[in-house]
Amino acid sequence: MTAPPSSGSPSDVPSAGPAPVRRYGAGTTQILQKLLILLVTLVAGLPISGIIEEREDRQAGLRAEFANSWGPEQVVHAPLLAIPYSDPATRSRQYLKIAPEKLSTRATLTPEQRKRGLFSATVYGAAIELTGNFTVPSRDSIETLVGRGQVIHWNESVVMLQASDLSGMATGDHATWNGETIPWRSCAEVIGRAGDCDGALLVIRPSMPSAPAADMTVPFQATVTLRGTGAFSQILEGRQTAAAIAAPWATPSFNGTILPSSSTVTEADFEARWQAVEYSRPLLWSSPGLPESVSSPHGPTVSVDLLEATPIYRMISRASKYSIFFVILSFTVYTLFELLGVVRIHIVQYGLLGLSMTLFALLLISFAEPLGYAAGYWISAGLVLAQASLHTAAVTRRWGATLIFAATLAAVFGFLYVLLSLESYSLLVGSVALFLMLSAVMAITQRVDWREQAS
Repeated sequence: MTAPPSSGSPSDVPSAGPAPVRRYGAGTTQILQKLLILLVTLVAGLPISGIIEEREDRQAGLRAEFANSWGPEQVVHAPLLAIPYSDPATRSRQYLKIAPEKLSTRATLTPEQRKRGLFSATVYGAAIELTGNFTVPSRDSIETLVGRGQVIHWNESVVMLQASDLSGMATGDHATWNGETIPWRSCAEVIGRAGDCDGALLVIRPSMPSAPAADMTVPFQATVTLRGTGAFSQILEGRQTAAAIAAPWATPSFNGTILPSSSTVTEADFEARWQAVEYSRPLLWSSPGLPESVSSPHGPTVSVDLLEATPIYRMISRASKYSIFFVILSFTVYTLFELLGVVRIHIVQYGLLGLSMTLFALLLISFAEPLGYAAGYWISAGLVLAQASLHTAAVTRRWGATLIFAATLAAVFGFLYVLLSLESYSLLVGSVALFLMLSAVMAITQRVDWREQAS
């Protein structure tokens, strides 16, 4: 006998199939969880920024050590004719300073990279040649400046050359005054007054008449060899000045109060020339001591920085700031996979992906220090790309989704490398790229039924 049919209770109704599974991550709770994981991932990357800053500080410390042991950033003043004068009543002693009427200088730098461990600094030797002439001012000009009754000690005149440091001086360095060759000597040795000779000063004592004729012009020449670190500058004090700086270095940066009138930069070397004609500043002034102020010079300053071809720590710092972009992009791709019904992804898998993206900056600084920025970048990008792609393959179990993710991430790494190498147009190119990427996301999400997602 056949059993009676069921009473039709809901529990006895055969299922027509598995209940539709709501896409993971579509609800408000899942969205908040993803935002929380994103925040935690970014916070986890903060110690990496601290490591980069610490390595930058160590690099700066090494440069300071080389500046102490090899030579600092050299700032060389133009040669000046200094004549002591005194007041018979008070016996106070000061100096008249006369700048050259014409001055021409040429500095030939020989830079090299010095390393200590993983860190390096750019040092150089500088061979400087100076030519020009001095014009003796009239008695009226001198009395207008210092007053009547002052005793001018012409026989104690010196030609002085001031630099940041005298490291690297050669025995053959000398000055030629009116045809007479005179070796450079230390200021304290010639002047004998320690208070007048603070700083790095070279002097010669030329032959001067006790009462030289007004407007007398005396030619001079000089050579000096110095050592420095990183940058080289000259202060061109004089009426008509010209300067030239050359070095076998492909990445100079020209600074100072005036820019070069002409420059040639090739892949092997550079040469720059400056010219200045100054009528607004006097050629004659007085000061209590021989040293001149570096912060407020009487003439224009020309300068060149010997930059690294690829400034490793600056590039690493810039690249690390894009970690948030990598994390957001990866989360966006995973979210699109979910919204388009490709796969369901757990929140923990989002977090592991974010940590993989965060490690890029740490890998970059670890490989870039011994291998250079370019090699370090591509090795780090390759490792992160492989790890994140294998993770995506394990999460999605779909080769199509994995290839889309890997291609997107590889394109972003390649684009970022190009973007970081741009100087003038990096902001423009980056802004346009972000606009296009947002447009692509907006186009893709048109396939999502947002009403279904909200239900």
